[in-house]
Amino acid sequence: MQIVFNLPHVFTLEASRVENAEILRSLLELLIQINISYIRNHAPRRLYRSGVVYGRTSIWEPIPALYERGYGDCKSLASALIAERVCQGKQAAPVFRFSPKSYKGAKSLLFHILVQTPQGFEDPSRRLGMGTDEWKAFQTPQ
Repeated sequence: MQIVFNLPHVFTLEASRVENAEILRSLLELLIQINISYIRNHAPRRLYRSGVVYGRTSIWEPIPALYERGYGDCKSLASALIAERVCQGKQAAPVFRFSPKSYKGAKSLLFHILVQTPQGFEDPSRRLGMGTDEWKAFQTPQ
């Protein structure tokens, strides 16, 4: 089943930064909860042993769809890793940053999702193949 959210009022270059952050956090929490439920009722491979690699997509995919596709981007990868960690009894939460500049002429606001743990930040996208040029688009200029 596919469930589509049409959100034309957010993630544009003109949209409210606060509203963008609130909506992004809500979507991430939903995807994490879907993944937690899946892990509790199935026995999926761990993300880093699944064979999944980084690849840009506009689809927010839970673990079974992500693993079937074989690639996903930060929102799906981070949500899968957070759910995995939570189910192991570990602390993990999504954190995100918006790109301070347009990436390759993007017409919408770009964001990047990381995993925050008590040990620091983890970037499953980078670990699974996100390129340096794309990653640099999310670095704040010095």
